[in-house]
Amino acid sequence: MVLHGDTAAKRSVDGEPGAGMIRVSVVIPAYNRADTIGYCLESVCAQSYRPHEVIVVDDGSSDATAGIVNEFSSRDSMVRLCRSATRSGAQAARNVGIRHATGEWIAFQDSDDEWGADKLAVQVRHLEEVGADPMTVIHGDAWRCHAGSAQREYWRLPLVEGERPVSRLLRAPGPIFPAMLTSKIALERIGLLDEAVPSYQEWDTAIRLAGYCRFVHVRDALVTYHLHGGETISKDMRRDIRGYQYIVDKFRNDILTSCGRVCLDSHIRRNAHRALEYGLHDEALQVLAAESGWSVKGLLMRVLARLRVTPQAYAKWVRRGRVLPALGHYVRSRMATPS
Repeated sequence: MVLHGDTAAKRSVDGEPGAGMIRVSVVIPAYNRADTIGYCLESVCAQSYRPHEVIVVDDGSSDATAGIVNEFSSRDSMVRLCRSATRSGAQAARNVGIRHATGEWIAFQDSDDEWGADKLAVQVRHLEEVGADPMTVIHGDAWRCHAGSAQREYWRLPLVEGERPVSRLLRAPGPIFPAMLTSKIALERIGLLDEAVPSYQEWDTAIRLAGYCRFVHVRDALVTYHLHGGETISKDMRRDIRGYQYIVDKFRNDILTSCGRVCLDSHIRRNAHRALEYGLHDEALQVLAAESGWSVKGLLMRVLARLRVTPQAYAKWVRRGRVLPALGHYVRSRMATPS
């Protein structure tokens, strides 16, 4: 929409940002999301603070995703489709969207989630309170909705706020992509998004942005985060473990310097415990190899991993007072098994 004369000096009736206002480009990566991209775009296009543009990057979909986006584009010119012939991953798709963006601010959205009607309006208001400083990240909480259920639960995300909260983010994940708003300048400052991160991609992005930016945490549910099956990273347990470990390994020195060895080893043992829960014993052993020192918990998890025992089975042994007999039985059975 082109604005002329006095109209360009203020927001128009339908919420379109005018000259001198904060222009937000929405970036949405999508892969085979024909079932969800419709409600996703409905929520973005219905914002009370109208985005400058909505860029959907189709990452090589084989379903009707692109066609649905084109239908929205025919009704609303702010919706744009970028298509990739081959699948490159969500981070690469986001980077394509960032590069194509003409707005000064980038709001990420996932193709299976929804925004509240005032999501952008709330974030822009907070952004204006800090003078629209480009070295700013505005994020918030979410509603969490499980597959097949109309019930929503409030997802109170860990508080991440203040000037350059690197240490806080090195201790645990924080913001989620659908609730993040930051500037294109800030994203260019960190060299855009790391396309090699298997999962926990927003954690990696937040840590890197925290080296330059202030974070403002809106204690309100700005988005609805849908949990369901299909092509979702969270359903790929092995990728989940490797993504978490990728972050820990990538920022290992920073974690040691800012948070200490206890924090580093806590990350490693937490990830190894999750691998054991998933039955990924070899993954658990690889994760535990990154421990900075010896620990009783680490040793126990190594034993459980080598014996192919889950934490749930071990807990059952403890309750029954049969830890040593059970471990002995497993050791004897392993020794009796031909290599």
